[in-house]
Amino acid sequence: MTFIEQNFIFLLIYFISVLWLVASYLKSQKALQWWSYGQSLKLADEAEQIRDSLLQESCCMRRSIERSIAEKPGAFAETSSDWIHSVEFLHHSLAHLGDRLSPPYVEHSLPLAIEFLIQSWQAKNTQLKIATQLPELWRDELPSHSIIVLQILDELLRTLSVKNLTKISLEISLIPLQYELKELIIRISYPDVQSLCFCSQLPELKYLKQTFRFLTAGQCFCRRTKLTETLYFRWRSLKRN
Repeated sequence: MTFIEQNFIFLLIYFISVLWLVASYLKSQKALQWWSYGQSLKLADEAEQIRDSLLQESCCMRRSIERSIAEKPGAFAETSSDWIHSVEFLHHSLAHLGDRLSPPYVEHSLPLAIEFLIQSWQAKNTQLKIATQLPELWRDELPSHSIIVLQILDELLRTLSVKNLTKISLEISLIPLQYELKELIIRISYPDVQSLCFCSQLPELKYLKQTFRFLTAGQCFCRRTKLTETLYFRWRSLKRN
């Protein structure tokens, strides 16, 4: 075998290996996207069952108690308020559980889903300052991408909350770009250099960026200006079939 033939065989094996790796990467990416969306559908089914059965049942229980109190006020005079408070607590707990399992609006409007998520987080973390710039109109796209974007944002807020970074302020923007590109911008302003260094080295943020790139085939990069770090999550919108 000549030297040229040996080089040709080596290059052929090299290109076949590269093609195999690319094909394997694309298959893995599609598998993860499928898995993520499948998990979301299962959670959505569970949430619908809660809303359609348990929440309706709690409403019926409350009306039944109120009717019994009206018909026989003396029999329930001492325990009526405790019963009503228990039913209201059960109703609100189930409603919050349903929202956690399947975020509202995500199937139809990403801006509304983000707004609802942020309001939920601010209700639980009143010290966390979040400003938003969300469009009223948003072009229809696959819910699988909207769910991934929402999960990334939810996990980021969870990470900042768990790390007790309550003195930071956030600005969240959702922007349509050219050529079907969409961009979620999260601008984080830190109170001091120590907080900036601590947060920028969190492994959770690195994992979030890698997960977003892999599941959406999009881009994620950040820019820093003094005490402000801006995260850009950019993806190409896919149309529904």
